[in-house]
Amino acid sequence: MRVSCPACAVVQEHRLFESLNGDRVPAQVRRILEGTFELIECSACAAPFRPEHRMLFSHLSRRAWIVMFPLSEREEFAILERGVTLTLERNFGAAPPVVAEQVSGLRPRIVFGQHMLSDAVRAVDAGLDPALLEAAKLFAFRRHLAQLMPHGPTELCFEGFAPADDGRLRFGVHRLRDGRRVDALALPADAIAEVRAGQDDVERELPDLFQPYASASRYLYGP
Repeated sequence: MRVSCPACAVVQEHRLFESLNGDRVPAQVRRILEGTFELIECSACAAPFRPEHRMLFSHLSRRAWIVMFPLSEREEFAILERGVTLTLERNFGAAPPVVAEQVSGLRPRIVFGQHMLSDAVRAVDAGLDPALLEAAKLFAFRRHLAQLMPHGPTELCFEGFAPADDGRLRFGVHRLRDGRRVDALALPADAIAEVRAGQDDVERELPDLFQPYASASRYLYGP
């Protein structure tokens, strides 16, 4: 694919994944979790970056079906999530029993940007419900508004737990427009349990978090 370096804008060619089966290529899953997936060096300025492109990540043993889109396509999320839903219905609607069993309970997701692919795969790896994780992010924005506001529009990217620090949830703060990490934030270990205890309220008041584009940004920044 032809990709543009975000640092110097030089266009260059690199081999990138169009789709990735997590059950078959665990080494690449580890790179996604680490935030190093498709990390390349610009041939002109040597700046490291992860190219923005479309890719399907499937990990059926973990009931994961995640479609990554470039950050530039975020405004089209409503059309894109409908397309993903229709694709699944078309591909698996008349599937044989062995395939139907593999995809039972599968909830498709769409994400924008390489960092949010890592966020989504880390949530799968940790066994976290995406909707509840995004609800916890919304509450975090409310509680840490003074810290986050100076950065402008941002989103939180789940980075894992901090076992040496009472198991708190670690997040990177990324600018919405370009995905750049500009800050860090940690939530108490019981943040997800707090949201789970009020799950009925979350489902009633924040129904869009249960759509393929499960993102706090839907509520923070509007359509």
